Amino acid sequence: MRLSTSTCIHEKVLWGKELFYTCEESIEACVKGGYQVLDMNFASYSRGTLPMTQPDWEYWVKQQKELADQLGVEWAQAHAHFYNWESVSENDRQWHEELIRRSIIGAGIMGAKWLVIHPGSVNDDIWYSYEKSLQANLDAYRKYGELAAKYNVGIALENMIERKVGRRYAASVDELLELYDILDDPKTFGICWDTGHAHLAGINQAAALKQIGKRLTATHIADNRGEYDDHIAPYFGTIEWEPIMKALKEIEYEGDFTFEIHNFTNGLPHGLHDQAIRFTHELGTFMLDLAK
Repeated sequence: MRLSTSTCIHEKVLWGKELFYTCEESIEACVKGGYQVLDMNFASYSRGTLPMTQPDWEYWVKQQKELADQLGVEWAQAHAHFYNWESVSENDRQWHEELIRRSIIGAGIMGAKWLVIHPGSVNDDIWYSYEKSLQANLDAYRKYGELAAKYNVGIALENMIERKVGRRYAASVDELLELYDILDDPKTFGICWDTGHAHLAGINQAAALKQIGKRLTATHIADNRGEYDDHIAPYFGTIEWEPIMKALKEIEYEGDFTFEIHNFTNGLPHGLHDQAIRFTHELGTFMLDLAK
């Protein structure tokens, strides 16, 4: 198990709404902080007029890959664009799906082994529909998997956040594993465990990880205080980390331990980012020692 972080750790300052740093600057800052394995967050660059929305998006991805190669960075995983299935028109949905398609191809260009794609939820005229959600996800992931196979990229299904009002598909471990098992293609599909999402759902994470076992291929590691998806560094929220690290050891998890903790740095001024990123690398190294 290696330590990794998402490029989103170095994006904004002083809670600004727009990206303060370029992707190139994020890559360089992560390397400066000690990271050599990174998670490319395509979702950050797939909004508004940012690079993944532009006609020359493939050239932009290749530029990030070239810089990373020069710095000795390995892209173990990446995060695809995501959107809320329930709140978009059909025309908008086509654009969002195009951005996911670009994420898949981009992950292939970067050489990422796994691309995390969010499951979606479907409502019927009454409420949340489990059956329609399952079928819609099977249809979507089969399409994603067919494209991903052409680019030597695996697709990781992520556990989602349970809403306070209403259901959300794949917030439960049973639904996540059912989707994975029906897809029945371990070379193409894996599971990404998001610790922050699980904490909000009140899941016993150690037990869940043991149930997932060898199907686990990626992680999103973040803490929160049980109310919101805070995306802060471990031990700054209310997650109990020792049982999680013990479970990762027991299942002999071979993927990467990947921080997704942008809100640990987004509120800081520019002058504190380097120090904060170095600290997260020290923190991650300490946590990996717990799993030895």
